[in-house]
Amino acid sequence: MDLKDLHWTTIAKVLALAGAGVIAAGAVVVLSGVYNVAASRDHLRITTWLFEVIRERSITVRSYPIEVPPLDDEGMVRLGASHYEGGCAPCHSRPGEEIDPIVRGMLPPPPDLRTIGERRPPEEIFWIVKHGMKYTGMPAWPSSQRDDEVWAVTAFLARLPDATDDYRELSGLTRGGVGDTRGQLASGRALTQCARCHESGSNGTNGDRVPRLAGQTEAYLLRSLREYAEQMRPSGAMEPVADLLDERERQRLASYYSALRPAAEAERAAPDVEQLRRGQSIALRGIPEQQVPACMSCHAGRQSSQFPLIAGQHADYIKTQLHLWRQGGRRGSAYGRIMAVVAGALEPAQIEDVAAYLAAQPHGLASPSPMAEAHQ
Repeated sequence: MDLKDLHWTTIAKVLALAGAGVIAAGAVVVLSGVYNVAASRDHLRITTWLFEVIRERSITVRSYPIEVPPLDDEGMVRLGASHYEGGCAPCHSRPGEEIDPIVRGMLPPPPDLRTIGERRPPEEIFWIVKHGMKYTGMPAWPSSQRDDEVWAVTAFLARLPDATDDYRELSGLTRGGVGDTRGQLASGRALTQCARCHESGSNGTNGDRVPRLAGQTEAYLLRSLREYAEQMRPSGAMEPVADLLDERERQRLASYYSALRPAAEAERAAPDVEQLRRGQSIALRGIPEQQVPACMSCHAGRQSSQFPLIAGQHADYIKTQLHLWRQGGRRGSAYGRIMAVVAGALEPAQIEDVAAYLAAQPHGLASPSPMAEAHQ
């Protein structure tokens, strides 16, 4: 029979029958339970191939528009290593160590990430860390609002395998000073986890992107832990930690850090005096024409104990939080909504100025003389 003589309705019927046959065959496979879903047996080759093609095309297409920020900042890499230890190491293991045999039994098994920076561009690493992947056991980052945390992990992974030998130091595993303080807390484990990033004994923070907690008010620290646990304050790193603590542990941790004496800061490069002047003006007088109040009108330690002390805080941490407020990422609490308005009125250059000034000040105090600070 000449195909030209076939009427379109006949062709449609044949296609419909073929489609119905495929659907019926698929239904038999699905409902009969013939396909083995056990992780002890690998997928069929065609199934594995199909999943891999879908996965790679999805990652490539969705990561393409992502703009990659500078990832060579040492503080960002250090923070990423800390996040990796807390969230990624249980499945992917620490760089240079074998993956746990039990975890290796997953299908598919978690990949060795030591060469991830050579196999994938940063935008793909970021997308995978942030969103996770279906049917692989890879979860999404706990807080979708904290791209800064995801970029930190990305910066660390992109540095591998070069950072493998330094991993324990970068992630805070080698930080000491915990043993003599465990008895003050209900849970030594809780303090050990905190001390990997935050102060303990004579240690400062594990990098400038980690906030200084020593000497903060107990009320503020307790409120922060509660807000993390209740997901009012977003953080893929802190939400899981705070959620595991009971109220008594939170109170004891807040009390411990409030009573802890701030560690001496390492010497830094001489600050820009003009930048300090601009930052001082914002911190002490505000910017009335932009409806920005003076920072120290709330954060000088003479007002509510719910307000954190920000003089002497790390500049990188201050900048990160102000930008997070500008982007709407910390509006979950009444205090956060107040700061979102203030931060939204600041220009990026003004954030740089005020962060530099506050970081140059003694802990909890703001000097009226930036020139004096610059020449110390």
